[in-house]
Amino acid sequence: MKWLKLLALIVLIFSIGVAATFIYLMSPAARSNGEKQDVVIAAGESRADISKRLAKAGIIRSSFGFFLYSKLSRATVLPGTYELSPSQSASSIVEAISLGRFKVVKITLIEGWRVSQMAEYLTEEKKLANLPDFAHKAQEFEGYLFPDTYEVKVDVDSDSLIKLLRSNFQAKTDQLAVIPETVILASIVEREAKSDSERPQIAQVYLNRQKIGMRLEADPTVQYAKGSWAAITVADYRSVISPYNTYLNDGLPPTPICSPGLKSIEAVLGPANHDYLYFFHAKGQTFFSKSLAEHRAKVRESF
Repeated sequence: MKWLKLLALIVLIFSIGVAATFIYLMSPAARSNGEKQDVVIAAGESRADISKRLAKAGIIRSSFGFFLYSKLSRATVLPGTYELSPSQSASSIVEAISLGRFKVVKITLIEGWRVSQMAEYLTEEKKLANLPDFAHKAQEFEGYLFPDTYEVKVDVDSDSLIKLLRSNFQAKTDQLAVIPETVILASIVEREAKSDSERPQIAQVYLNRQKIGMRLEADPTVQYAKGSWAAITVADYRSVISPYNTYLNDGLPPTPICSPGLKSIEAVLGPANHDYLYFFHAKGQTFFSKSLAEHRAKVRESF
């Protein structure tokens, strides 16, 4: 029976050795906080190739241990960009890529931005590399890309981001009776209003103008036609030839001129009750008037 005891001891020692070796191979490649690295896993890339790349980059200790663990655990491999560190264990890295814990970035799209501003912010400030065609693809959805704070993958593409922004617009306005004309007018209110409290008042000014057949004569529509929010001149009212120029054209512009926030949309749906036809901003205030004569008099007094 001694040989059985000896065999059992050998098996035990061997098992402990295998377990210890596997634990070592699965342990972090660096004891301290290693520098994080961006790792892109391509669609269809094999576990073996991923294991070799991670080991070569010094992120894992052993390509064999990583491959074996991912195989035995039947972990899925989700393509995308990950931020991984050699201070992570191999098992935590397997978990990250199987659960899709992608590297993300927080973006904030501001109320009143037009598509071109969003594109510039996303590509130049946030350095999102997969959005070179965002401006082109998003243009047809001007006004319906809801301004908000989002957390997106660093490798998000234009189609996915546009879908996210449009879905949020739908969710935010789902309980409201929003029609295209609502969004168009709300986009003008968004560019005109200096505070939330005056949004319903400004909305009613434009609704009053529409009611009597008066042109909207909204400066932001001329700015949109020029491609810049820079201040315009009186000459621009007539010289900027565009369907967006509401000094030259009746009714609303063809599309929204920016992405309005929820408060501007609500202001159009629930405007103030007044009969003002004119307004202007001066000295930190907004002045409203019922007639052109009254409007001109207030302008002279304020400047």
